[in-house]
Amino acid sequence: MRIPSPSRTAVLALLAVATPCALAACSSSSSSTSTTDTPGGTVTTTSPEASTSSFTCAKAPASAVNAALGTSVGAPATQTNGTVTVCTYKSTSPIQAVLVRVDTGSNASVFASGQTQSDNAGEKTTTVSGEGDGAYSMTLSGGGFTTNSFVVRKGTNEVLVSGPGTPAQVQAYATQLLDSL
Repeated sequence: MRIPSPSRTAVLALLAVATPCALAACSSSSSSTSTTDTPGGTVTTTSPEASTSSFTCAKAPASAVNAALGTSVGAPATQTNGTVTVCTYKSTSPIQAVLVRVDTGSNASVFASGQTQSDNAGEKTTTVSGEGDGAYSMTLSGGGFTTNSFVVRKGTNEVLVSGPGTPAQVQAYATQLLDSL
């Protein structure tokens, strides 16, 4: 993602808000999703004919995210677009955001394209061997915030976890989620 350099803090805040929308749009399927925040959590509805993802954010509850990444985020907002489900977890004290993206219809070409797009946008990725059928990590820092991301694919399942946890924490949680699919 090529972004002019006004403020890394503004960029990281924008990523926390815009990334779920952008990542959900990467799916080749079309769908109609409506997300409503309620006092008891987030309610998401997806048109039945559009949703083919077998993953739900209930499989990655905030309690598991917090235990894995050392965060204090609340219940996720959910977006589903075809085979892609994006769970966005937020906290205001301290300011934190965690993104879990699961694509149950991925393949090697889509995975490689995602890594190439990140590299071409100036987000340096590092290929990680020994995880799934392919994996890479990246770190974005600025304005006092650091976001670590890990993407791993096995078969048709691809998992991305992005948040303020250490690179090892983010990698371990992404791998755990992939193994549970």
